[in-house]
Amino acid sequence: MYRQALRESKPSAQLLFTALVIIICGIIVMVLSIALGWLFYGVNLSEMQNLIQDTSNPKNISILKFFQTFQSIGVFIIPPFIVAWFLHDHPSVFLQYHRKPEFKSILLVTAIIFFSNPLINWLTEINSKLSLPEWMNSVEIWMQNSENQANQITEAFLSTSSVTTLFTNIAMIGILPAVGEELLFRGIIQQLFKKKFGNAHAAIWISAIIFSALHMQFFGFLPRLILGAMFGYMLEWSGTLWLPMIAHFVNNTTAVIAYYLMQKGLIGSGIDKTGTWSDGSFYLVIVSIVFLFALFRTLYLKRDTLSVCPSEINSFDTQNNQSK
Repeated sequence: MYRQALRESKPSAQLLFTALVIIICGIIVMVLSIALGWLFYGVNLSEMQNLIQDTSNPKNISILKFFQTFQSIGVFIIPPFIVAWFLHDHPSVFLQYHRKPEFKSILLVTAIIFFSNPLINWLTEINSKLSLPEWMNSVEIWMQNSENQANQITEAFLSTSSVTTLFTNIAMIGILPAVGEELLFRGIIQQLFKKKFGNAHAAIWISAIIFSALHMQFFGFLPRLILGAMFGYMLEWSGTLWLPMIAHFVNNTTAVIAYYLMQKGLIGSGIDKTGTWSDGSFYLVIVSIVFLFALFRTLYLKRDTLSVCPSEINSFDTQNNQSK
């Protein structure tokens, strides 16, 4: 009865329900992680802040990775399945991971990620120079401190000379965010905004804004916004969540592996400067944009060639129409 009532409700109510599920799951995960952290590591709530302050201690990094993994599963992976179960008889259809992508499409989105690198680096450089008005100086200081803390934790997570830790980082930074964030932001939020506005472009960009903002890294907001929009169009034009998941995984895992190889001295440390003014390779941004336009156009033209089960489409469309 409750499921049917929710399915027939407006998209705004479904979005509020989604937020409620995320909050409840977040609270449960926080309580469980604190309990397990005390059980396995002997760390209580008051000591958590100290872990963040001292990232040079390997034990602290291990504990922080434990909490990060737990949070990724509890906040990003579990809630989408709960919401999808309430909103559709077939959660896999609602979340759009029921169809496997073609191998050519996988190669296509992989190429998109690699060719986007100069553009993303350039946007990162621009965003890093963000300066707020003087009367918002306290806000800018808070944003900068948050950014520095996030960067410090990320670097601590990635710093390793062990192959075992490298694969652990790939699982934690590559796989979990790719699966969880795409399930939530593209699988749920983007779809509900599309139902609300009846406009795919509005849904993609609003979801991308939320996706970037919730990372709480303001000096990386712009490049993450563009990545979020890219993932959104991959879903919209392919009809399968697997493509943005794969693209997200490639993006994150490439960074993890690149950082590992830089520490080993196998590649130069300026790979994240490609396409920036400081690197003197701004012209690569133009090349990046041209290739991205061509690759996304190819994806757009392929949108009608995917095979879809008619019964699944009818079921999904019927519920969409009922909610309007």
